[in-house]
Formats: sequence, C-alpha cells, structure tokens
Amino acid sequence: MVQGFRFLVVACLLVLAVLALPQAVRACTLWAVNGSDVAGGGSLLVKNRDYPPGHPTSFALVTPKYGHKVMAMLSTGTGQPTMVGGVNEKGLAVITAAVGSIPRAERKRRTQAGGLVYPVRPMLERFATVREVVAAKDLLAGVRPIFAIVADAHEVAVLESSGQAWKIEVMAREAFTAHTNHPLLVDTPDMRQEPDAPGSVVRLNRIRELWAALKKPADLAAVAALAQDQADGPDRSILRTGSAPGKARTVGLLAAWLPPAGGAPKVIIRVIDPLGAGQAEASLTLDAAFWNAAPPPGQSRILLQ
Repeated sequence: MVQGFRFLVVACLLVLAVLALPQAVRACTLWAVNGSDVAGGGSLLVKNRDYPPGHPTSFALVTPKYGHKVMAMLSTGTGQPTMVGGVNEKGLAVITAAVGSIPRAERKRRTQAGGLVYPVRPMLERFATVREVVAAKDLLAGVRPIFAIVADAHEVAVLESSGQAWKIEVMAREAFTAHTNHPLLVDTPDMRQEPDAPGSVVRLNRIRELWAALKKPADLAAVAALAQDQADGPDRSILRTGSAPGKARTVGLLAAWLPPAGGAPKVIIRVIDPLGAGQAEASLTLDAAFWNAAPPPGQSRILLQ
C-alpha cells in the first residue's frame, strides 16, 4: 500500500513537471542569402515550419480584395488560416518564426490588448520591396511578437518585434542571415522574458555551419536541401520529427529564389504530415502565367495541402 502511494506521488510529480515545461511554439528555422553566393544572383530564402500536430501546412494562391497577389504558406488549424510566409507578384518574400523568449500566453495577451497584427499578409499585399517594408513605420509598430526575414531580389532584412519594442535591420550584402526562436537584435526585458531555448540555439548554429560548408554559389535546390538535416536528434534538428506525440516537428517548407533583373521567382513548397504519413512537394515558377491564373479578388486557390 505504501509503495503504491509512493508510486502515485511520483507519477503526479512527473505530470506536474511536464505541465510546467514551456509550451511548444512555432519553432521554425529561417535562413536567407543574397549576392554572389547565389547561383544566378538575387536572393535565396528558406523557412522550415515546425509545429505540434494539429496545425498542418498548406499553400494557396491568394488574390486579396485590394493589393498584390500572394503565393502563401498557411497554418491551417481549427480557425482561420494564418499566412506565415509567402512570395507576392512583385517579388517580395516574407517568412516568420515565433518568439520563444516570450511565453505563448503573454504573446497572445499583448496581441489582443494592442490590436496587433501578424505581418505577413499586410506586408505582401501592400509592398513590393524590402525598402518599402522598412519605411512602413505604421505597420511595424503594430506587429505582434514575431521574428521575420523579408527579402527581394536585392536585399534581405530581419524584423524582430516583442509587441512593445521592435527593430528591422537590412543585412549587409553577401551576408548569410539565419533566425530561429530567440532574439538577435532586440535585447529588452519585454523580449527576453525566458532564456534562449537550447534547441533554438542548436538549430541556429547548425544552419550556419551547414551554409559555411555548402559549395558556392548555391542554387535553390542546394539551400532547400539543408532543411533535411537531422544531425541533432528529433527535437533540436533542422528537420524535426518530435520525440513524443505532442512535440513540435517539421510540417512544411517554403524555399524561394528571387532572381535579379525582373526574372520570375522560383519556389519549392513542401507539406509534411505531422503523424508520419508522408509528404507532398511541388516546384513552381511564379511567372506571368502563374499570376494570371489567380482566382478573383477576395478568393484563394489551394496549391498544395
């Protein structure tokens, strides 16, 4: 009887310890580069989207009522799909990752209290270049807690917002830019509410290491292939499989080449079943024919799910 009671106490303590762990977040890995290290010039950028099961990825061609058409990466959970990345018809691309240093409940509270917005849709519908995004102080001041990489054929910029403080920085030409889920630009108490997650640090260091070892100049296929790396186990690798049913794992990929001189962007899009039932992939050229096939204003068409 005593042994049974002790077992029950230990089991309860383990459950409480698990419940006390930080909640899983959109623990994505982002990377981008432009300049002479890009085969054919222009910019390359990639988003590996990680999430626990229940929020799968899909891709759609979206025609807003007003603004630019978008090839969008969507988080399709139980509510309204959220645009978490994409490329618009002007050649601007945006990819995002969650701010893991702010608890999820606090991110939600700040967003609701301040009427803050998820930035991908308004950026891609309104703007054509990185410089236009950088100049949009009104939008940037109202962005919810988020990390983002914004790119066109000429420039790459990083945005960090805590929902209270924000900074956007255009990266040096030729620089390799990467981001995971801990802050690199905004070092304020409202941003750093929790320590940098070990997995976020491991993924950031690993993607930098993989890029350094990659043969240059690199093309779209080569930078997208980095997303397959599993060197750091199921929970800390670039490609995550999750060590337990509720753990975050990689559920999608968006890789884009934004060529110079007005060339048509090329993308690789991938949807991965979070329960291990396989994946679907497509390669698209975002040329005039692609955009001309867009649905009427206010509608969208699924490309991959």
